[in-house]
Parts: sequence; structure tokens; C-alpha cells
Amino acid sequence: MRYRVGRTVRLVIALACLVFVVPFFVLKLDFDNTRSIIEETRDHSSKDNQDASQAGILMKTNGLQPVMSDSLGNYELKDRPIQTGPGEGGNPVILSPDEEQAAQRTISQYGFNMVVSDKISMDRHIKDTRPNECKNWIYPDVQHLPTASVILVFFDEGWSVLVRTVHSVINTSPKELLKDIVLVDDGSSDPALLEPLEKYIKRWNGLVKLYRTGKRVGLIAARTLGAHKSTGDVIVILDAHCECVVNWLPPLLTRIAINRKALAVPIVDGIEWKTFEHTNIYGSTNFRGIWEWGFLYKETEVPEQELRKRKHSSEPYWSPTHAGGLLAIDRQWFFELGAYDPGIKVWGAEQYELSFKVWQCGGVVEWVPCSHVAHAYRGPRSHSSLVPGSSPHQTSINHIRLAQVWMDEYA
Repeated sequence: MRYRVGRTVRLVIALACLVFVVPFFVLKLDFDNTRSIIEETRDHSSKDNQDASQAGILMKTNGLQPVMSDSLGNYELKDRPIQTGPGEGGNPVILSPDEEQAAQRTISQYGFNMVVSDKISMDRHIKDTRPNECKNWIYPDVQHLPTASVILVFFDEGWSVLVRTVHSVINTSPKELLKDIVLVDDGSSDPALLEPLEKYIKRWNGLVKLYRTGKRVGLIAARTLGAHKSTGDVIVILDAHCECVVNWLPPLLTRIAINRKALAVPIVDGIEWKTFEHTNIYGSTNFRGIWEWGFLYKETEVPEQELRKRKHSSEPYWSPTHAGGLLAIDRQWFFELGAYDPGIKVWGAEQYELSFKVWQCGGVVEWVPCSHVAHAYRGPRSHSSLVPGSSPHQTSINHIRLAQVWMDEYA
């Protein structure tokens, strides 16, 4: 009897092993197989998805990742017409001694040599300053990319500088991707920017829209107004004194198509205020935006270990912040973040505030080497741009607000 009971117990234990242990090994085998598939997928994805490799997260991009090709990229111009004239190719324009006196008066008023600017074609071609391999990227087709609204805020801007910016955006953007250009006049008094501008933009049949604040409200509030008036999927903010390098828009929109929480920043070239010479400021070096504790904006070279994560030197890379004047961001995401802080007045600190929100709410700030936009840096001028009711120290006041809102006990 004791023998039978012992045998029965052993039989029960054996059956229990079969019931519980064997399925465990089967499940573990399936899990290991699944894990190996996931790891293999992640290995392949890391080559195609730099966002995923940097974050350590497998992201689904639905085939939106650009592909490097041996042939010309799908948005590249095959036969760009050759133009001649003052300033073509981004070359400097040198005035005669007789023209210099008139030029000085325009510099004092606008901060730009308008005598030179007026000599340059509204449709001038500037240099292609992108890395060479940018010409070989295959980006998603237009039906897979979001549309863009380009917002340009101006206050008593020189006519040819402003209008050339509009021409340049239109001439260098795929028409299927450019939903509209939103001009926001922040209280200009220059007669040329009133009725003549309204008449001029009619040539584009509604593509270019003009809104007026009615009084000076400052750059940040005017940009927010432009964002509300925009109709594209993506808000692209440019200063009103820029010229775009060929094929600047698809690389920005691609980053946002892949990750709607990406704030995409073009590489900023320079346009000299006196001669309007276009130069590649950074050369072949990759820089990113940083700040000192006094909120002084600076740029530093991207560490080599970060650059090695990329397969191609023209791929985007992360940056703590950006200069503030040129950027692209998903319109809905921009408003989910609260747009620009209304407590930040006029200008200054807005780039940090937006960067902090993007990073702390699950987004990224990316600099995009295959998108270049040339920015005309203003020279000395006597014309006051102070917004009524604001402080001469408004930028410092904005920095204090930024620290109090975002830095808690470290402010």
C-alpha cells in the first residue's frame, strides 16, 4: 500500500512537470525567437532610423526615412537655368564712390545697404552650400509629406529685402508642399509696405497672405498671430530678410513626417548687410546651439561620438537649442505646447523657451544639414525698433521669466 502511494505521488509530480514545466520551456523558446527577431529588426532599423538609434527606441517610420542614392535626388533640379546680373551666385555687389553716400542713408534707416539690394534680382540664385551628398537623398514623395506655411514677420523692412525673401521661398519650394506664405506686418509705417505691398502680392493668387497687427506688438506676438492664420500642416518660421538655398524645404518636412514632435532647424548661412554676399558660415563643420548660464546663445562643434552615430555626414543631429529665427514645427504640436509664452515680450529667450518645452514633452530639436537658408545679418541703424510699452532691457526680463518658469530652484 505504501509502495502504491509513493508511486502515485511520483506519477502526480511527473504529470505536474509535464503540465507546467514543458509549456514554460516552449514559451521561453518562443520568447527567445521573438526577442531575436526584435533585436534583428532593431539592428536593421538603427541603420535606417537615426532617431531610434539615438534614443535607443525602435520607432515606426512607415517607410518615410530618406534613402541615399547613387543618382540625383527626387527633389533636385536637373537643369537649373544660369542667371547673370549683380549679386548672382551670392557674389558681393561693390558700389561706386558716387553711390556710397546714398547707400549710407539706407543703412542708417534699414540696417541694410538698400542701394545694393535694389540692384539684385528678386529671383537671384545663391550658392548651393549644402554638403555634396545632399544631392543624392531620396525623400518621401509630396503625398507623404506635410504641407508648410512659411511665416514672415516684418517691421519697416526694406522693400527689396522683404520681397526677395518671398520670391526665394516660392522659387525654391515644391509647389505641392508650400501651402501659403503668411506675411505679418508688425505696425510698419513705411508707405511702400502699405498699399503697394498689398497690390504686389496679388500676383500669387492667394498663395501669399498679408495680415497687420495694427500696432507694434513685437516679434513673438506677431509670429503667434501668423501661426494662428496659417493653414499648412507645418509652421516654418523665417526672418523677413532671408534667401533659401535650393531644395531647403523637403529635408525639414521629412523630419517632421517621421516624428511630429521634432523641431527641425535649417543650417543658417550668412548674407553680409553691406554687399549682400552669401557665405557658408559653418563650412563642413557640424555645430549645435547651446547657452551659457546668463542665457548668452552660443554654438559649439558637435562631439565626435555623436557624429559617429550617423551613417552619412549629411544626416540630421540633435541640439539642445537653436538661434530662434529659423525653424519648422508641426502646427498642431506647436499649439499643444502652448505656442510661444505670451509672457515673453518682443523678442529674446523665445528659442530657449520653445526648446525646453519640446525636449521636456517628448520631442527633439534637430539641425538638418541638407536644409540651408541664408540670413541677412543687419548692420547698424538709427531707426528705433523699440516696441511701445516694452523695456530697453526686455531681453534680460525675458530671460528672468524663462529661468523662473523652467529652472525651479536653479533659477
